[in-house]
Amino acid sequence: MKNKLQVKDYITMGIIVAVYFFGFNIIVGVLNAMSTKLLFIAQGIASIILAPLYMLFIAKVQKKWAILTFGVIITTIMFVMMGFAWPILFGYIGVVIAEFIARSGNYKSANKNNISYVFFSYWSIGLGLVYYILGDKLLKAANLTQEQIDKFMINLTSQTLIIGVIVMAFLAFVGGLIGKKMLKKHFERAGIV
Repeated sequence: MKNKLQVKDYITMGIIVAVYFFGFNIIVGVLNAMSTKLLFIAQGIASIILAPLYMLFIAKVQKKWAILTFGVIITTIMFVMMGFAWPILFGYIGVVIAEFIARSGNYKSANKNNISYVFFSYWSIGLGLVYYILGDKLLKAANLTQEQIDKFMINLTSQTLIIGVIVMAFLAFVGGLIGKKMLKKHFERAGIV
């Protein structure tokens, strides 16, 4: 195995990044539209659903810096879309840790890849932090009424932030387990990996 990223690796990465990013935004958007109480939990739910893509990516592209590149792309896209640095802070730190954890198992250790996914998933916590830190200002800029802002902000407390971070880790871990099983059951059997 060549250890440098090749053109085909970037193509694979581009496809998986697009599907992951689109899927994340749909899942989180739908759940947040259902209830503002789901702000932090929605990201964890998205992590469960999208974990198979991450596991497929690691299985297909077992090269240095692939996870880091994948995470930097997603985090940077969110930064450009939102215009706030919080996703970058959590995203870059999380994906660096994820890269080194997966690399320590040569990208083949299912357990290390699963733990790697937990850290990778933390790029999205920065999105919730933007609302936690800038809530009123951000929502006023979105032209929401004061009643809508109050309804949204009542669910945004330090307690929900802490619970969201813990739930995110747990759901990402469960998603990683599901992704690992799907990788063996479907992707390997189909010859994708």
